[in-house]
Amino acid sequence: CYKGFGDDNAGFFAVYADLFTAIDTEEEEWEDLDSDEDHVAMPPFGRSDTEYANVSAFYRHWLEFVSRKAFAHADKWNPKEAPNRQVRRAMETENKVARKAAKKEFNAEVRQLVKFVQKRDPRIIAYQKHTMKESVEKAARDTAEKELRKVSEAKDRKERQEAAREAEEARWAEVKLAKEARKARGEVVSEDEAANSEDEEEEVHYVCEACNKKFKSEKAYDSHAKSKKHVQVVESLRRELEQDMKAEKKAAEAAAAAAAAEAVDDNYEASDSDDDGAVLASASNDKAVEKSDEEDDDDESDEDAFLARFANARRGGGGANFAPPARGGASASSSSDEGEVAAGTGAGAAAASAAA
Repeated sequence: CYKGFGDDNAGFFAVYADLFTAIDTEEEEWEDLDSDEDHVAMPPFGRSDTEYANVSAFYRHWLEFVSRKAFAHADKWNPKEAPNRQVRRAMETENKVARKAAKKEFNAEVRQLVKFVQKRDPRIIAYQKHTMKESVEKAARDTAEKELRKVSEAKDRKERQEAAREAEEARWAEVKLAKEARKARGEVVSEDEAANSEDEEEEVHYVCEACNKKFKSEKAYDSHAKSKKHVQVVESLRRELEQDMKAEKKAAEAAAAAAAAEAVDDNYEASDSDDDGAVLASASNDKAVEKSDEEDDDDESDEDAFLARFANARRGGGGANFAPPARGGASASSSSDEGEVAAGTGAGAAAASAAA
C-alpha cells in the first residue's frame, strides 16, 4: 500500500514502479522455453514528473498485457507417472487446459491492476482535467463565434432589407411623380391602375429559377436553397450544362475539321485548274506563233493553219463556225481567228476542269 502521491519510497509512484518492474522481471525469468520470440521489456511506470507521452505508452502496453510464462505450476498430473501412452496423453491434455486457464486468469489480474492504478494516477487525472478544460474552452469559442456569426448575418439581413425598403420608397415616389405628371398633362389615371401598381410595388418575390419556385420572404428562400432537393436539382442542371458544353465543343471541332478539309480540297482543285489553263495557254501561244510563220510562206500554209485551229476549237468545245481565210487578207483574218480559237480553247479547258 502506498502513502501519498510523492516520489518517496512509500509514495504512489515508487510502490507501483517496483510492482510493475517485478512483474516484468518475473516474465523474463519464467518465460516459456518453447517460445521463438525474445523477451521485450515493458515500459517503466515512471515518476510524478514523467512526460505524458511516456505515461500514455506505459498504460497502452500494460492494458494489453499477455504473459509469456509457461504456468507449469498449474499442472494437475505428472505425465511421468502415467502407466501407458494413452494415460500420458490424457494427462498432458488436462495439464494444457489447466495452464491455459491459469494464464488467462493471470492476464486478467494484471490488466485489472493496471486499470486500478490508471484510475488513481495523478498524471492521468491532470491530463484529463486539462483536456476537459480545453474542450470546454473550445466549445465556448465555437458558441461565441456562432453567436457573432448570427449577429453579423442578422445585421446584414437588416441592412439589405433597409436598402430594399429605401429603393422601394424611391421607386414608389417615382411612380407617384409620374402619375401626378400624367394628371397635370390632363391624362386620366384610374384607381384600379393605381391599386394594381401599389400591389405590384408591395409584393416582393424571391424566385428559384432552378426549381421554378417563388418565395415571399428571404428566410424561406434561404431555407429552400439549403434543402437537399434544391442541391440535387442544381447538381443535375450543372451536369446537363457540362454535357451540352462538351457536345457543342465536339460539334465545333468537327465543323472546323470539315471546313479545313474542304478548304484544302478547294485549293487543290484551284491549283489543278490554274495549271491546266497555263499549259493550254502556253500551247495556244506556241501554235499561234507557228501559224503566223506559216501564213507568211504561202496559201497552202494558211489552209493548214485553219484546219489546225478548227481541230483545236473542236477539241476545246468552242463550237464556232470557221471560214477559210480570204486571199490577200490572211494576216488580219489570222489574228481574228487566233483570238477566237484562244477564247474557245480557254472555255473548253474551264469546262474540262469543272467536269473533272
